[in-house]
Amino acid sequence: MAYSYNNSSTAYDLDMFAPARKVKPESKPEQRPQPRLVKPQVKTQEEIRAEAVAIRAKMVKFIAVLTVGILLLGTNIALHIRNNELNNAIVVMDTQLSEKKSEYTRLEAALSAKFSPANAKAYAESKGMVKRERYQIVYFDIDEGNQIISAK
Repeated sequence: MAYSYNNSSTAYDLDMFAPARKVKPESKPEQRPQPRLVKPQVKTQEEIRAEAVAIRAKMVKFIAVLTVGILLLGTNIALHIRNNELNNAIVVMDTQLSEKKSEYTRLEAALSAKFSPANAKAYAESKGMVKRERYQIVYFDIDEGNQIISAK
């Protein structure tokens, strides 16, 4: 393509920025190779028996592993159940302990209230007792020494 730059419209010539087109050479379609038939191998009776024994051995191993897994799962579940039962028993015993502690506190308060000085004074006054006065106190002064006189 020949470009003429003498023309004043070269600024509008956008073919210069178009991507170049690649021409693909004509090619033949690839031919796939024809699949060839494979004849199955004939197995002898010994090979068939050996495969059967191997399959049985794998089945026994699988069943043994499955049984052990089920036993472990059952044991795990049983231990979780036992753990829950013990936790519930602990909660019940904690509740009983807190009840006993509050009962002890109540009884201790009742006992201290029963033998308090104010209650003792009220009980004495209810029985007719009065507080001693100063004039009722008599002191004995013995200057005779420490002698014991016994009456015969």
